[in-house]
Amino acid sequence: MKIAVCEDNEKDRETLCGQLANALARREAEADLETFSTAEELLEAAEKTFYSMFFFDILLPGMSGMDAALKLRRQGNYSPVVFTTVTRDYLAQSYSVWAAHYLVKPIADKDVDEALARCFQAMKGEEETLEVMVSRHLEYIPYSDIYYITGSNRTCLVHTRTGQYVPYRSMTSMAETLTDRRFYQCHRSHIINLDHVQAVLRGKVAMRDDTLIPIKRGTTEEVRRAWEDRRFEVVSGRE
Repeated sequence: MKIAVCEDNEKDRETLCGQLANALARREAEADLETFSTAEELLEAAEKTFYSMFFFDILLPGMSGMDAALKLRRQGNYSPVVFTTVTRDYLAQSYSVWAAHYLVKPIADKDVDEALARCFQAMKGEEETLEVMVSRHLEYIPYSDIYYITGSNRTCLVHTRTGQYVPYRSMTSMAETLTDRRFYQCHRSHIINLDHVQAVLRGKVAMRDDTLIPIKRGTTEEVRRAWEDRRFEVVSGRE
């Protein structure tokens, strides 16, 4: 699990990271803390890396933490966001980006504990996630971020909007876990997210990232029906 901390004041940044490390230890949870001094730097990193949660100072040089959080939401990133600032003036505005918590400096340890608790609760909320162990760390990958999964009976590779993950899981285990209707095993070595299918071709599926995924021989129409049924579910609100 990776947590992004965006704070331009070095002292405040170090203090918050220390509090987060202690709070994670109390929960017996592990996470990599990645720090940024500007929102622009964080947004650039978030294009390639999935962060399970964000801690944003609001008053940053350049783009504000509030505007950065709004941009993440517009890009379809719904990882929990916690704001840290010296004033309550932006509390009401924080609701517009579904902030998990709002912390006013100086921040007490108990407030960081509560913020983490709310973030973990949000991660288990409406947006379902795939829990995988990667490099001895637990990662929670939102279903909506997963494009497709490739692999064999022993290993697999999860392809997502923000990059690739190599979990300690087999394709068989993945197929048994991903029972959500948006996932479809079109080939013994490929599981696709029907929500990210662009077109069903003869013997192949065109995905949103321009990858062509093979289909089990003779099942093109079956895959096409599954894709069309899924689109109908989404449009009609029956998912």
